[in-house]
Amino acid sequence: MKDRTLKTLTRLMDSDLPLSIETLKVEMNVSPRTIRNEINEINDFLEGEGISRVQTIRGKGFILAITDNERANIQSLTDLDHSEAYLSRDERIFDLILSFSLSTEPVFCYQKEIDYQISKSTMDEDMRRVRKLLRQYDIEVVSTIKQGILLKGTERSIRTMIYDVINKSVGSIAITTGKRAETVIENLLNRYIPKETFTTLDQIYDQTISSTEESAYRDQMILFTAVWISRYSAKQVIVKSSTDLKQKKHSKMKAYTETLCTVLDVCPPEQERQYINFMLESFTSENTTESIEWVQAQLLSIQLIRHVEQATNIPFTRKEESLHEGLYKHILGLINRVKNHIQMVNPLKETIQNYYREVYRAIQTFTPQVEQITGEQLTDDEIAFLTIHFSASVSAINQDLKYTYKAVIVCNHGTVTGKLLSENLKEQFNIDIVGVLSSREIHLIEKLDVDVVFSTLALTYEQKPLLVLDPIIREEDKQTIEAFLTKHQQFKRLTNHTVDATDLFQAFIDIIKQSGGSVSGKIYQSMEKLFDTHQLKINKKEIQPMLKDILEDKDILLSEQAADWSDAIRKVSVPLLEKAIIEERYVDAMIQSVEEYGPYIVIGEHIALAHARPEDGVNKLGVSVATLEEPIVFGNEDNDPVKIIFCLAAVDAYSHLNIMKNLVDLINDKEKIEEMVQCKDIQQFKKILYSEQSKITETGR
Repeated sequence: MKDRTLKTLTRLMDSDLPLSIETLKVEMNVSPRTIRNEINEINDFLEGEGISRVQTIRGKGFILAITDNERANIQSLTDLDHSEAYLSRDERIFDLILSFSLSTEPVFCYQKEIDYQISKSTMDEDMRRVRKLLRQYDIEVVSTIKQGILLKGTERSIRTMIYDVINKSVGSIAITTGKRAETVIENLLNRYIPKETFTTLDQIYDQTISSTEESAYRDQMILFTAVWISRYSAKQVIVKSSTDLKQKKHSKMKAYTETLCTVLDVCPPEQERQYINFMLESFTSENTTESIEWVQAQLLSIQLIRHVEQATNIPFTRKEESLHEGLYKHILGLINRVKNHIQMVNPLKETIQNYYREVYRAIQTFTPQVEQITGEQLTDDEIAFLTIHFSASVSAINQDLKYTYKAVIVCNHGTVTGKLLSENLKEQFNIDIVGVLSSREIHLIEKLDVDVVFSTLALTYEQKPLLVLDPIIREEDKQTIEAFLTKHQQFKRLTNHTVDATDLFQAFIDIIKQSGGSVSGKIYQSMEKLFDTHQLKINKKEIQPMLKDILEDKDILLSEQAADWSDAIRKVSVPLLEKAIIEERYVDAMIQSVEEYGPYIVIGEHIALAHARPEDGVNKLGVSVATLEEPIVFGNEDNDPVKIIFCLAAVDAYSHLNIMKNLVDLINDKEKIEEMVQCKDIQQFKKILYSEQSKITETGR
């Protein structure tokens, strides 16, 4: 059975609902005619084994109704089919790459010819393609008489290559599901990385990071860890660590890697521990200000929201707070990953491209700005991840705020995908989604005040009415959902109304401060969640300061003379030092960061934003600015020379967002920049700087 036919069969086995030709066409990326041919081939196979055929339901599509015994029989038969299958060229190339990079024994081409039952000329062509593919990763294939085929390249490059090749060939690794039949490619993978390894890492993830989370991030982290442990076990190590491997002193990721070293009885050197911790942390969104790219990520998220809004005419600024938070965290991880040549696989890519084409294309046109920072082209998979954030907001913007059902969603595709399904359900069917759970949290449903359950995977749950859906609602799903709600309409409830509680929120903040306490980012976010839980709406823009609220006259320096870029940073820092907003070590950190990472602080033509991490010596939120008498070259070819330099002292990842938005407006206004550079009077400088701010404030609030 062909690989695509097997995937179609697997898809039918895993669905409890009819699948339309349109759905299968999109997922398999083939024509309707091909899908019909695949169904015919599947039916021939099933009939030959005495198993029920795929049924066609008019107006709905195909469904495979089989017993558990029939399911087990199909799995055993398809596994046998894989073990005896003649490998295609793509499968041989996949096997060759893994054997060269993960095999503990020498690999010789003549032996592979015998194993594959192919001619020498065919083998030569396979090797030519392997060499061409690996050159993309700066890896050379070397043939030796005694040691067989060897890979010549940096260990980082080889590990990245293995991870990337597995992702592109296998797609999303199914670690815990027992229903899915394995493909030929997956069986080949398990020859080099046993399934038990993935299972063990999954269990360690449960113990140290999360026992409930199910997402693409989790699976990708486990895959990357499996590649690392396989290479390290084969005595292939990182020679020395890079200077950019800054990590948290205490993190779940560190606990994860330390636990797996104990369980697997390995003791890697410090540079290996630094490497794997740093790489894995780039898959998460926890570290929001410790990465040097945190300001770039915030600027990009603000710019991206505005770009997509202009391109699609969808008012995303109405949901800007929640959209920005998720987008910023995702972009921060994306920058770290892509800089290290790691890009994730998105199992819903094709569906997202088809059903959210307008937003996807808008993001595509913005990606060059992201790629300027990452230095590498973004894959369609990563663009699809960004699209999910916007697509969830589309539904939130359009939804009717009157809810008539209380429901919970069970989703193993990750939080963002669950949120997308949640917003779609609320928009189209007046449903109040209480929460999104993973399959590991089913036991929590009975503790929630809900009436119905929606799930993206087949479940057996008899306590509440349950409907299985795909993560993205299609036209054929709408009638099914409508019928489900009608059947259980006895659970309808009265609608809830939100109340604007911004003044109440601000009053709480003032009470805390008056009582001698301080409001940290953590406390602020906890209060936001508390208000959200009780359906008390707050306008977050009104409680975040604007640039004009923070920038005092003493913070503005005009026509400053600076010897070079480091002197410019020291000069613009003086007002903040004098007010003890920052410490001297913060100035040193800003300069050291540019020396280490390059002119990343040059954020636009002629504009620099000097900053470091909040923990490097920031005492409170502050901003200063200096115009330079003579423009300074920072080393940024696109935006040099710098004529205006700001210094940002941020205490967390949220309180300065309106200031960042003001700076984004400035970046896009070359005329204003030139006026500010020529200005010699502080009051006139402020008038020019804030000339459009009142309009921004009115539209923002």
